[in-house]
Amino acid sequence: MPESGIDQINEEAEPDKTDALSSHLLGGKKKHDEDKNVETEEVQRLEKGTDYLTTLLLQQGVKETKTKSKKTPPKLDELKKMFVQNLLKAGYVTVDDKDRTILTDDGKKFLDNQTKNASIKVELAKLKNLEYRKSLERKTKSNNKKRKKKR
Repeated sequence: MPESGIDQINEEAEPDKTDALSSHLLGGKKKHDEDKNVETEEVQRLEKGTDYLTTLLLQQGVKETKTKSKKTPPKLDELKKMFVQNLLKAGYVTVDDKDRTILTDDGKKFLDNQTKNASIKVELAKLKNLEYRKSLERKTKSNNKKRKKKR
């Protein structure tokens, strides 16, 4: 005995016809889904909305302003040139006749200071790392002692 109306119809119809009908309907649904591109429809809808708002604002007397395009980030060669120019402006290097950079006394002092600061930071990081590892060792020792007591 069929449970629903669909089952009853399927029992009455020939099996070949129902398979063909269901495959035809499923194929149509699949084709519809492929043809329908939600993204383009949403973009078109948003463009219509922006057009409407633009005309509304223009009618209200708000003037349209043109925005400047964002600059593209400098490439590696440009960054190198900027770096050298900044060093020249700061007086840390000079350029000789053969377009080679020469380190000035101020530049030497600056680099020595930077090196000193970097070495201090490295030592600090080493000490923090050592302190952290020792605290881990203490934790593992205490956990091992607790495990031994439980046994």
